Parts: sequence; structure tokens; C-alpha cells
Amino acid sequence: MRFLSVCSGIEAAVVSRHMRDLTGHRNGRLVAVALDSSKAGRAMWSCRCDCGASVVVQSNNLTRDAGTKSCGCLRADAQRARLARDGAWNDGKSYAIGGGARCYKTRHAWAKAAIRHYGNKCMRCGWSAARCDVHHKHPKAAGGLHTLANALVICPNCHRVEHEARP
Repeated sequence: MRFLSVCSGIEAAVVSRHMRDLTGHRNGRLVAVALDSSKAGRAMWSCRCDCGASVVVQSNNLTRDAGTKSCGCLRADAQRARLARDGAWNDGKSYAIGGGARCYKTRHAWAKAAIRHYGNKCMRCGWSAARCDVHHKHPKAAGGLHTLANALVICPNCHRVEHEARP
């Protein structure tokens, strides 16, 4: 029995009743080079990535759209592109304190981290129409730190009310 590979357009022969020859088959950045082994009833294929690295992949991960697309370089490239586009989310402006918590060096880095952690929704009234403010539960002037445990994400109106309520 013979069939055509959809992705690569290369004619492939059926190796056995349940396994087909994927030599030359492309999935993302991977191209199947040779059958490597069979493990627990699964065919393992030696593949070459476009970046030059080699990786062994199960045949079912080479034939599915949601399968393996690269040796790992695709994820690294996406991370680099995301970092170039967005910048580091806290610009390295935090340090560890006791109990595994992070303390942020600047108010801006702390506010960014709090909104990233809790989401941009007021913790008092649920408002989320625009960017919320981040408020210290325990004031900085009274010894409060820039930690996520000391952060309260609130809308501008609730923030004003919060400050008016304080003596």
C-alpha cells in the first residue's frame, strides 16, 4: 500500500500494517531522518531540527498538529521575541526575602508584579474597565514592604476612598 505524505509531499511506503515510513516528513522545524527504535509499541524517529540539532521523537508526535515542532529552539525563540517585544516584566528589580517571598526594589516593579499576579480587577468592587492601582495594605511609611502579600489591586475610586479613610 502506498500513500502521499500531506506535509512534505514525499511518497512514503507503509513499513508494517500499523507503522508508516515518515522519512522526510516535516512537522514544524523537525524533519524525520530515520527510524530510531520502537519502544512500548511506539515508533521512535530520529529527527533533524532546522537549527541543526538532533532529537528522537515518537511517530504520533510527528504526525499530529499539536505534536512536537522542534528540538526546543522554537520555545526559546518565542521567549526571546516576547522579551524583545514586552521587555522583562520586572526588569530584575526584585530580591528574595524570608519564606520564599520576593521584595521589589521599586514601586513600579512591585505594581507591575501585583497586577500580573492578581489580575487587573478591583479587589473591593470588581471594576475592571481600565487599569487599576496597586495599594499597600500596610503603608510603606509604617514599615510595609513592596511584596505581593502587601499588595491590594483596587480601582482609582476605591483607592481614593482608601486614602480618605486613613487618618
